Amino acid sequence: MIINMKMQLYIIAAMSENHVIGLNNSLPWHLPDEWTHFRKVTAGKAFMMGRKSFEAPDALHSEYRNVIITAHPPAQAEPHVEYAKDISEAIALLSDETDVFILGGASIFQQMLPLAQRMYLTIIHAQVEGDAYFPAFDPNDWHLASSEFHDTDDAHAYSFSMNLYVRKQPE
Repeated sequence: MIINMKMQLYIIAAMSENHVIGLNNSLPWHLPDEWTHFRKVTAGKAFMMGRKSFEAPDALHSEYRNVIITAHPPAQAEPHVEYAKDISEAIALLSDETDVFILGGASIFQQMLPLAQRMYLTIIHAQVEGDAYFPAFDPNDWHLASSEFHDTDDAHAYSFSMNLYVRKQPE
């Protein structure tokens, strides 16, 4: 797999303390301020995700460009949507982009984790039930560049931290 040197791959996800990212193809929480953060960070950027993540009822789509990884693309694509059969093809389709956000699901995160330069990873401060999990990663490979804590309030049942991790350069 060849990645153009100007392309930066960023994982963006929210997970519970027990690494849950989904339940029945939806998020197991509702955090409006986290969604606002997501929109601000990803505005005008290209997204890469698996088909189930794209079709999730609470999925966010790029108004600019979405590349969906699936073995069974529909006959007619929606506006701003392209399909790729695997990650290599998705990266090739996005080769002219400088910033690409990887939105999941679990298997896409697993495959893209070694290639990502940054992770915008929100940690939900709770143990929740789910059926999709963010992959384990070595924290020694990452530098926590920033963290913003958000407490519970009337609109947020869980407290959470919006973290930015930057991959450490090899020494």
